[in-house]
Amino acid sequence: MITQDKIKIYKRYKGDIDRWARSSLKKEKSIMEDRDWYIIDDLIQDLYLARNELVSLTFRNDFNNKLVENCESEEAIQILKEMTD
Repeated sequence: MITQDKIKIYKRYKGDIDRWARSSLKKEKSIMEDRDWYIIDDLIQDLYLARNELVSLTFRNDFNNKLVENCESEEAIQILKEMTD
């Protein structure tokens, strides 16, 4: 589940998973796993595609469900959306 804390970590390392893997704090590694990182990457990419209407209406509708299923809160979803502005 993607939380606001996980998104903050992702933002701190500017989406660079290698940098996070090499220099993250123990506390950050206890909060976030590689799998979470990839989910955030995918959600941001899909948000960008949907926002710019580069995907079908069906994809956009399915994607909204994917956001809800993968994010802990509406606030987390909003933060992800702001990252694609």
